[in-house]
Amino acid sequence: MSPEKWERMQQQGQNHRLNRATRVSSGDSGMALFIVLVLVLVLTVVITQMVFVTQVEKRISQNRQGFVQLNYALQASSRLVMQKVTEDLMEDLGLLEELDLEGGDTLGQVPDTNPNANAGPGGGGPGAAAEEGESPSESTDAVDTRHDVWAYPIQDTVNDIQVTGDIIDGESCIDLNHIFELVLFEEEEETGAEGDIPDLGGIGVPADSGFDPGSVSLDPENSFPSGSGFVEEEFVLPEQEQVDDAEYMLQRLMEAVIDYNQENGFNYEDTPDPTDAAAAIVGYVFQRVSDEKTRRIRSLDSILQLEEISLEFFEGPVDPMAAELEESGERDGMDSGMASGLSGLGLDDLPGIGSLDFLEQSGYSLLDEMVEGPVTPLGLRHVLTANSSGKINLNTARPEVIIALIPSFEDFQEAKEIAWQIYQRGDTYRELTEEEEAAAAEIPFGEDEEDVAQDFEHFTNINQLSQINEDWNSSEVGGEPSITDLLKEDLEKNVVFKSQYFTANLKGTKENQTLSGKLICARRDRHVVVLSWRELKR
Repeated sequence: MSPEKWERMQQQGQNHRLNRATRVSSGDSGMALFIVLVLVLVLTVVITQMVFVTQVEKRISQNRQGFVQLNYALQASSRLVMQKVTEDLMEDLGLLEELDLEGGDTLGQVPDTNPNANAGPGGGGPGAAAEEGESPSESTDAVDTRHDVWAYPIQDTVNDIQVTGDIIDGESCIDLNHIFELVLFEEEEETGAEGDIPDLGGIGVPADSGFDPGSVSLDPENSFPSGSGFVEEEFVLPEQEQVDDAEYMLQRLMEAVIDYNQENGFNYEDTPDPTDAAAAIVGYVFQRVSDEKTRRIRSLDSILQLEEISLEFFEGPVDPMAAELEESGERDGMDSGMASGLSGLGLDDLPGIGSLDFLEQSGYSLLDEMVEGPVTPLGLRHVLTANSSGKINLNTARPEVIIALIPSFEDFQEAKEIAWQIYQRGDTYRELTEEEEAAAAEIPFGEDEEDVAQDFEHFTNINQLSQINEDWNSSEVGGEPSITDLLKEDLEKNVVFKSQYFTANLKGTKENQTLSGKLICARRDRHVVVLSWRELKR
């Protein structure tokens, strides 16, 4: 073989080895690139999943933290409710100046300044002490009105949480447990003092302890356990006439509620049928009372299970103005039950509770002789209850409730006009006596008269119905009874002037979180006890 040929072969072999090495190197690079891409994809998925899990856990943590904050805020506001109800009780007993709430240890308990208050079979109620002359400071004509300190809407701020709500006394509403008694007008033997509430024993808060709603764990279906001192009277099933009358009463009540909402521009998405709704509630109550185990209805919310009772009917229709403000972000956490005038004020900036300045900022319209309350949507929860003494407080009952209780006036418009005149008496300024005017003239210099609580007219006995309208006292031609006579006939057996049960509906709001709470309490002798406390989302 020639040298030239050998050299060519050597060159070709070298080129072949170089090409082969190049191909191998290219294959390895491609594989490495593929592996890198796979690793990048896996890492991306892992990181994305970690970020997602982290965000979810962060949101859960925030929600839990927010729920705890809302929970504490509602409990703090529930203590405020207890304080208001207790202060009003002490004022009625003439003991308000002795109130000592430092540390909250006496919340729900009235100081016992009369050592003999609990002596004797009648207990230590204010009436007994006054009758025996042992405590002249205690008032025997104490009343509850819708201008008492407890009756105004709640607007509180607790750790940046806006808490709003209202307190509704049970005696301003028709109690489902007593609808058949409210339409029974036959003479009955008295079984106890009018307006007395059952002996609640140790239910709720012990008499010697502070109130802690977080520790209350009452069973709503067993609020009066055996041994508590509560004795249930023998129950007799209502007659058909009572059932029919109760259905008519609730029908009139619901017609009045619907009429009020529609008249004030609070329209229903689906207008309820008062006839069907009344029949459904009466049927439900009758079914419950027919069985001894389910006889007592503990919660008004139970009627929501009825097809005829919608949540809109129960809570009331939406206020279009409030909805518009909420959507535009201008509501500033205000609830529809509270006027916007107080939203930007701190507690130190508030005028005197009950003063004209306070009422104006709370949404009341100040007129020459009276005030007019803010107009807000009305639901069944504002006029029905499952916790009361069974009587109706004429000073706090809404016109819709009064309409339902005066069947002698069959014409709805006539009954409505009469009921509103009765209701508006509670918003009419009370005329001061000469002594009171003299005392008002001695207000210290620099103290704003606008900051002094305004007194309003109220009822202390049924005969004062004759003072509302002079025309009501005139008998019709032919010896027909007067309007006053008919009102007394319809109302006399069913009305009281002091309330004993109170339901507070609270709502805490922070950013996009909301939690509601419901507190039910009652006055017992010289104490205020908790019957139930629960938190709910609706």
